[in-house]
Amino acid sequence: MTEDEKQEIRASFAGKRVSQMTVLERKVFDEDFQYGVATRGSQNVVEVQSAVKKTGIASILKRFGLRR
Repeated sequence: MTEDEKQEIRASFAGKRVSQMTVLERKVFDEDFQYGVATRGSQNVVEVQSAVKKTGIASILKRFGLRR
């Protein structure tokens, strides 16, 4: 299955509930969820943790007006 075909299938199940998807739509949805979201999610956690370390707790408290 080409990427263009997958894009068409993604467009067809956009906004549908999982229970309303056809077998083919569900297959593409499951592949995207299994391989796409898990990878992106772990990258976001690393980015957030590194951002907090770089800015420091003191500067965060200062922004909220809890420290001068």
